[in-house]
Amino acid sequence: MNPEIHDPLISENEVEFPSVFGSIESLEPILCGACANAAQHNGSETILFVEDETFVRSVAAEVLESAGYRVIVAGSAAEALQASRNCSPPIDLLVADVVLPGMNGRKLAEHLEALHPSARILLISGYPEQLALCEVSSGNGKFLAKPFSIHSLLRAVRDALDQAHPCARAQA
Repeated sequence: MNPEIHDPLISENEVEFPSVFGSIESLEPILCGACANAAQHNGSETILFVEDETFVRSVAAEVLESAGYRVIVAGSAAEALQASRNCSPPIDLLVADVVLPGMNGRKLAEHLEALHPSARILLISGYPEQLALCEVSSGNGKFLAKPFSIHSLLRAVRDALDQAHPCARAQA
C-alpha cells in the first residue's frame, strides 16, 4: 500500500483519524461536511491542541477552527508551554496527547493549570493502558481514545468545556 494514498474510514459524516496519514487536502470535502453537521458542538473558546503527529494536529486544528474555536497548536510540551505563556485571551481548554516528546500530557496539564487556572483538560491517547497517566491531580480532566471521529472530537471538546471546573465545584 502506498502511504501517500489515503482512504479515511467514513461513517455518517465521521472521519476516523487514519493510521496511515495522507494529506489534509484530500480530506477537505469530508471535513467540511462533517463540521457543517456538527453545529451543536460549536464554540468560540481558545483551545491549545498539543499533538506530535503533524497530520492529526493539522486535521484537528482545521476541524476545531471550522467549529468556531480559536486554536493554538503545538507539537511538543515545550512548544505548548511557550505558547501558553504568551496567550491572550487565556486558554480555555488543553487537548493534549498523553505521549509527547519531553514531557507527558498529564505533566503538561499540571504545568498549564498553574498558568491558566480556569483551563479544562482533555487528554487523548491511542494506548488504553495509558489511561492511568490521564489522571490529572486536580481532578480537572477528561479522556478521549484514539482513533476518534470528527464528531467524537467536537463532542468531547464541548463536553470538557461545559464541565464545571473543580475549583468552581469546591466553592459551590
